[in-house]
Amino acid sequence: MTSASVADALDPQAPDGGLPDALALLRAAVPDADRISLHAVDPLRRSFRVIAGAGADLLANGTELPLETSTQVLVPADGRVFRSPRFGDDFDRVLDRLVYDMGFRSGCSVPLLVSGRVVAALCVSSRVRDLDCDPVAAALDAAGASIGPAVAAQTPAEAIRVLVCHEDPLVAEGMARILEHALAVEAKVCTSPEDAQHHCEQAGGRVDTIVCDSFFCDGRVHSFLRELRIAGTSAPALVVASSDSPLGRSLALRSGAAAYAARGDGPAAIVDAVRNLAAGQTSGLAAPPDGPEEHLTPQEARVLLALERGLRFKQIALDMRISETTAKGYARNLFAKLGVHSRGEAVYEAGRLGMLEFLRGGVRTVPMPVQTDG
Repeated sequence: MTSASVADALDPQAPDGGLPDALALLRAAVPDADRISLHAVDPLRRSFRVIAGAGADLLANGTELPLETSTQVLVPADGRVFRSPRFGDDFDRVLDRLVYDMGFRSGCSVPLLVSGRVVAALCVSSRVRDLDCDPVAAALDAAGASIGPAVAAQTPAEAIRVLVCHEDPLVAEGMARILEHALAVEAKVCTSPEDAQHHCEQAGGRVDTIVCDSFFCDGRVHSFLRELRIAGTSAPALVVASSDSPLGRSLALRSGAAAYAARGDGPAAIVDAVRNLAAGQTSGLAAPPDGPEEHLTPQEARVLLALERGLRFKQIALDMRISETTAKGYARNLFAKLGVHSRGEAVYEAGRLGMLEFLRGGVRTVPMPVQTDG
């Protein structure tokens, strides 16, 4: 058997794509392959579906299960080769136990990739102990070069339309490419609120998920998302904060975002959050609190920045063209809101909460962070 013969058995015009015939040829050529099965992988739903098999019966075609039920599928779904010359104590997931109870004692599986994305897992199950997995994996990998595209053609993924909003084009494009590489996603990049609103207003401009920062082009995420709702989209939003802080999380919480992640957590956190939203799950945020939002006033914000610069109250008063008594009054209000008792504590706490970052960016009305367990 050669990879060419497997490719010849595939028939894009047939209802099954010729996949059963290709797997039968592959099974006949792979030593000790009592069963070969092919599973389409849905990375967004974290599930797999049996689409073809050859040899001993196990699961019927069309059976769909969560990835976490099968080690033999979960490992290649994450882009790795599964090799188990002898199933051991670590082969203990729900479907693993069924495979073992059916008499299979070893196995091997490889990921099938199309455009860098895992579309399926090609698996061998054997009743032989101490299976030599290397030649099995090599045979599966060679055949997978033609089987992978056939699977993609048979099971086209419905792309999730993601609107990535960030004023820095490099950051926006980077997040878009990460999502497109890892998931079945069509990412549209918008570098201004106006671009995003126009996209949402366009006929056919459906959006499934919004990805944005806590601030977007000098506007808070709350205002930005409100404008998108007016433009006609009710898509859940993921806030990917440039730097994680209680204020950033609080702004996302107040905005009605459905998920929150910090860029510092890495690409995997962003991918997982979008995947969770596609499955209808929120992540990183609790329910928004009741009651009005408390802010630092513009005057209190100016005093805080002046304290960070090390200015004394007399200098602050001159800079703000107010009396020293008034400057001290603003400072007392600032200390009370931050729960501190000195200028050093105020600067430290404001930095810890993430407030100084927003003030340095030119924002003059800063909300007090909502303290949550998240």
